[in-house]
Amino acid sequence: MIKKYLILIGRTFIATFILVNFFNIIPFNFSNNAWYVANSMLMVDTASLMLIGLSCLKLVPFLAINDNNFINSNNEVIPEDSNFDSEQMQKYKKNMKNINKFATYLSYVFVFIAFLQTYVFVNGISKIDLIYSEKMVQIEKKYENFKNKISSESNLDSQNDIKRYLDANLIEKNNLYENLLKEADKVKFLLVKNVIKVILMSLVWAYGFFKLANFN
Repeated sequence: MIKKYLILIGRTFIATFILVNFFNIIPFNFSNNAWYVANSMLMVDTASLMLIGLSCLKLVPFLAINDNNFINSNNEVIPEDSNFDSEQMQKYKKNMKNINKFATYLSYVFVFIAFLQTYVFVNGISKIDLIYSEKMVQIEKKYENFKNKISSESNLDSQNDIKRYLDANLIEKNNLYENLLKEADKVKFLLVKNVIKVILMSLVWAYGFFKLANFN
């Protein structure tokens, strides 16, 4: 009876992991760095579902094989209705072998995700610099347009009036620059924090799946 519960739990957890990540991955957007960040974060956040699911499924053949070995070691007679016949044992061993292979592949996947964060970091920093550089260019253009407009106003009789307006707008421009730099630094900090988190968690999950594959 416990084997049926383990199979149910294992399949449910694995199906949940696949569905959650599948609908987050599509549509594919390889040119968008945020797509890599979101999917990497979700993969490491939900990896426990896959690890627990595979562990439950592996427990079924593991317990069956060890129980059979224990019975054989004590020279007990196996009843006719027992599941420990030769064909069933081969099936259990094949299932365990397949689970071990799949767990090994997943350990490689999470190592790849950890290395992928190098690209995510470099690409993310360049994207952030590009976006905020464009915003600064727009602010500069706005200031230049304002300066040209003020200079051409005929109702301003003195240079002092023009200078006063320009100084006020210059202060506003500098404040916008400062706020943009602070915002860019904050976004970069969040990117670095997420990259470090994904790298560490990916290596932890890679180790977990590797140990699961080699647990016999």
